[in-house]
Amino acid sequence: MSVLLDATGVGLSHGPRTLLHDVRLHLAAGERVGLVGPNGSGKSTLLQLLAGLTPPDTGVIRTAPGTRVAFLPQVTEPAPSVRALLLARSGVAAAGAHLDALADALAVGDLSVLDDHADALAAWLALGGDDIDARIPAAVARVGLDPVLIDRPVATLSGGQAARAGLAALALARQDVLLLDEPTNHLDAAGLAVLRDLVLSAPGAAVIVAHDRAFLAAVTTRVVELEDGIATAWAGGWEAYERERGRARRAATVAHERAVAERERLRVAERHRRDQAAAGERRARRSPHDPDKSIRHLNIESAQHGMGAFSRRSERVDVPERPWEQAASRLLLHAAQDGDGLALVGAVLPVGDLRIGPVDLVVPPGRRLLLSGPNGSGKSTVLRALAGALVPVAGRRTGGRAAWLGQARGALDGDLELATALRVAARLDEAAARAALAAVRLGADLAERPVSTLSPGERTRAELALLAHRGASCLILDEPTNHLDVEALEVLETALQGWRGGLVIATHDRHLRTALALDEEVDVTRWSTRRTDRAASTGLRTVGAARPRWAP
Repeated sequence: MSVLLDATGVGLSHGPRTLLHDVRLHLAAGERVGLVGPNGSGKSTLLQLLAGLTPPDTGVIRTAPGTRVAFLPQVTEPAPSVRALLLARSGVAAAGAHLDALADALAVGDLSVLDDHADALAAWLALGGDDIDARIPAAVARVGLDPVLIDRPVATLSGGQAARAGLAALALARQDVLLLDEPTNHLDAAGLAVLRDLVLSAPGAAVIVAHDRAFLAAVTTRVVELEDGIATAWAGGWEAYERERGRARRAATVAHERAVAERERLRVAERHRRDQAAAGERRARRSPHDPDKSIRHLNIESAQHGMGAFSRRSERVDVPERPWEQAASRLLLHAAQDGDGLALVGAVLPVGDLRIGPVDLVVPPGRRLLLSGPNGSGKSTVLRALAGALVPVAGRRTGGRAAWLGQARGALDGDLELATALRVAARLDEAAARAALAAVRLGADLAERPVSTLSPGERTRAELALLAHRGASCLILDEPTNHLDVEALEVLETALQGWRGGLVIATHDRHLRTALALDEEVDVTRWSTRRTDRAASTGLRTVGAARPRWAP
């Protein structure tokens, strides 16, 4: 297979911190690499390096002659319209601007750019610039995006609509190498199926940062794991990676537990030895059989030396680092408070110039609900109202206190340092705030950075730490897996399995849905959406368990 992209010895540092060290990645046609690792490990940075957007400090990144590389970032960039976004992400906008500049130079008689103009024209044509206006409607229709949104500003789109606009850009792309940063975020089941088909049908190669494990299993041929600046390649696709990683984790857990047990055994023996030595010292001090002071002093020193030598044995036991998920998995286990359930009673909810409802939704204490429906059906709106972050224009919200994780991840003050923002929001002291951040692998360096400078994944981890310390009887989670790395997802699953309060969650992550063993599913598509001058009249259809006994 021909190598399309070759990265050798790539390194990058930010101040004293080494983000990437001696990274090697060889990408051939037909390969689809899943790039995984903890939030903040440098995955997005590596994609930017491979795209040529950022130069490495060390190493070389080469592409085969004529290879076109496309980078789709995880956060949709501002654009005056969806059309402008599609032109930008497909590469046609930049290629067209370059071509126009050279054409202007030719128009004023600068013949020195004639060859450059020919090359630029060929590049623009290769990207499909000549017929992209005709292809945009077909791409939009293919990914299920409403055509009326093509000329809407990107800032006015919902998360799901913006994600589908990204899919449309992928459908338009005529690129050899796709660099996709969290493309599964905000996509419903239909959108994920479209994304899977687009990636599998792409003729070139791809490097994909994603958290959806089912998607990674369906598309990847190889996995590269980034941690502590080091890239480790795993052959055989996602399932092989999970098997090998599971073996490594079990081995690490066994090694940790054995070392802890050995250290404890030595400490017990040390205490026993100390007791014996202390008794021997007392006997030596008062022994009438040793009138010679020198001999008595020698016996005392011998007892003390034996005790000290034995204690140093336990200190020398090398205990491997405890698997971090064991500490973080208790994140939410003890946060639930007794209290009433939650309910929306006849609630009519505003969405721009639209209305959803009336909504009648009951969440009894301890009940676990899945809020389902396609992108744009109103799940986030209902969750915000249930959390008390959106006031109904009619009807009411009743019940106890809820802790809410919204898609915008805006619960912490972006102007404050992270530790300070968490301390203020959760009413913790400095030590407790830093301990909470450390439990989700946000160390001292991140604790001292402004919230606004965190990556989306780091911000999500921080808000999970906040949830753990906000007393509530119910958790309300809106796509909590977005931006999280795979390891953090597993921690979240374990934590939520132990949560004993109420839970209302909207997620398209199939693994998470299965792991949580939810009690019932509420289908949001059974609510109607009307213009402001026409009130909605349909109610709620509940799929699954019978209606709970608790009522507001």
